[in-house]
Amino acid sequence: MKSKYILFIGLFIALIYYSAFVISTPTGATLTPGASERKSGVNATNITAQCGNVTFLTIDLSQISSVWQGYYGDVTGGVVLEDSTGNTFYDWSVIDAIGEVYATRKIITDWSTINCSNQSHIYLEEERLTIENTSSEGINDTYKTTLSHPDFVVNNRLMSGCRCTKTYNSTNSQAKFWNVILNSDENTTVYTSLMDNDEIGFDGTTVDFQLLVPVNLSSGQSIYNIYVELG
Repeated sequence: MKSKYILFIGLFIALIYYSAFVISTPTGATLTPGASERKSGVNATNITAQCGNVTFLTIDLSQISSVWQGYYGDVTGGVVLEDSTGNTFYDWSVIDAIGEVYATRKIITDWSTINCSNQSHIYLEEERLTIENTSSEGINDTYKTTLSHPDFVVNNRLMSGCRCTKTYNSTNSQAKFWNVILNSDENTTVYTSLMDNDEIGFDGTTVDFQLLVPVNLSSGQSIYNIYVELG
């Protein structure tokens, strides 16, 4: 009888130990979109041409991107212990936004193979979005090899040394909001923003993330699924 009791206690402890190490995976989140904005067009300016003159011109142009969409904002919510009908046993509200925001055009049910995108993945992604790999604003020229992002973990897998870029803050300095390009398989690219809690964003407001995603160049649109992993 004593041995059975010891066995029961051992199984109970093992169950607690296993439960403590269940792997956290990115999950879907409720989105509340705000207003979208874009740069206004600039009217053409004129110049007088005079016979016999040669004139040096400095031309300043800011053209709207035909490839990229930016998302930015706050992360609220937290970790909960709930049943299947949403009854809350306990919750841990987010105090500081720490973790990642992911965008992918496919539904991902298995994150076990998530990894850094390689050169082959990036060329295939440009092909899927009809983006010429010679484009100066292509994916290959945006997510660069010369930058080094902080290490982070996705589904218990360490991401280190991936292709990445940074978005701008209000002083036009690439100082915050790392963006990293990942793949869950050859055909599923995952655009990732590392959260920076309450940092000044591109427009001078305080935000938790800025995420850069490309769209199909032919149609000018793409639909993305948003996942979040709190870390």
